[in-house]
Amino acid sequence: MSGPDVSILIVHTFEHRLIRQTLRGLRRAAPQMQLEVLVIDNNQTPEVSSMLKTEFPEIRYFVKANQGFGSAMNVGIQHARGKYILIFNPDIILSAGALEQLFAYMEAHPDVGIVGPKLLNADGSLQYSCNRYHELLVPILRRTPLGRLPWGREKVDRFLMKDVSHTETIDVDWLMGSSLFTRSEALAKVGSFDERFFMYFEDTDLCWRFWEAGYKVQYLPAAIMVHYHRRASADGSIFQQLLSSLTWHHIHSAYKFFRKHAGQKNPRELAQLTHSKTGN
Repeated sequence: MSGPDVSILIVHTFEHRLIRQTLRGLRRAAPQMQLEVLVIDNNQTPEVSSMLKTEFPEIRYFVKANQGFGSAMNVGIQHARGKYILIFNPDIILSAGALEQLFAYMEAHPDVGIVGPKLLNADGSLQYSCNRYHELLVPILRRTPLGRLPWGREKVDRFLMKDVSHTETIDVDWLMGSSLFTRSEALAKVGSFDERFFMYFEDTDLCWRFWEAGYKVQYLPAAIMVHYHRRASADGSIFQQLLSSLTWHHIHSAYKFFRKHAGQKNPRELAQLTHSKTGN
């Protein structure tokens, strides 16, 4: 018996009020394919575990100690049986047809290892979910008033790819880990999330390694989802941000990422240069 077409992996930590809405949204979208849904619980509470068992008995449920997002996702990846894996946040609403779009695109493009949908904010505005690799100052600029100065805003806007059309399918450096549609076979070759990143930059690093392994990472705006995203590490005044544990997780992960890839050239640019020279 063959496995499901897609394994949807969701890590729960604090989003207990949204996870029910997300799972109901999956049912309403009713994707026309064989699915399995795995929830990995980083913060087990009686309310969440009871709700999942009562309202969503078909879900495969795992509990683990909180060692970070990537570590929890790796549990799901190890147990997933699908041809494809959707790394999925518990605060996203799946639009009808979006999963079919992602599936069909990957079936038609075997050179693509990861594809991400267009994400919209709750008000329908565009959420910038595909990015260029960070310059050293970008994490600081996004969390301080310096990012509102003209030169700072220019650097942040370039990082967010605001100069590029978000209506066309494009190669990108990396995609926000809120919704990543990837091949199980490719993940087995490239390796799953680097668990040294407790939170943040694990998605950036994964996309980097996919490019290094010869797989494209692409943004597919034809597939649309709504993401109730809140940048918690950027909430409040600069003093509140500096006191936030999320901010320091972000800074620590940034340091690890820059150290891990120090001296290496952008793998997307290298891959595209190779393709242009060979005519592929």
